[in-house]
Amino acid sequence: CMAMMAASAFFFLSLNQFDKKWRTSVLVSGLITFIAAVHYFYMRDYWAANMESPTFFRYVDWILTVPLMCVEFYLILKVAGAKQSLMWKMIFFSVVMLITGYFGEAVFNTGSGPAVWGAISGAAYFYIVYEIWFGSAKKLAVEAGGDVLQAHKI
Repeated sequence: CMAMMAASAFFFLSLNQFDKKWRTSVLVSGLITFIAAVHYFYMRDYWAANMESPTFFRYVDWILTVPLMCVEFYLILKVAGAKQSLMWKMIFFSVVMLITGYFGEAVFNTGSGPAVWGAISGAAYFYIVYEIWFGSAKKLAVEAGGDVLQAHKI
């Protein structure tokens, strides 16, 4: 929790030191780490009080932070010419991944339910990985000559 808060402070306090084209991306990074830190505090308290996994809180955190990570990824690649359609595609598949993962873990968690929902969630995840490592996101990064990747230490 403290590391996430420290990261948030770093992102927010050093915002003006970044080139203008990266500032929104850095701001989103700060939001992601701040949201995660707050939720981790809740999850720690939930675990301490109930001695069970805070599944619901984990998915609430992820349904906020994972799409924000897709926005951040788009903002990084926007400099290389990424279109908003890439961002919306990534957000869509991340939400599918999270909702179906939650269904498999918490709602339909008996019989073959976890396997079916896990397979759907996994397919959405692997589509995102494919898009980043082999699809249009990879092509944009390569066309940018590595400048985008170097600027964010990817």
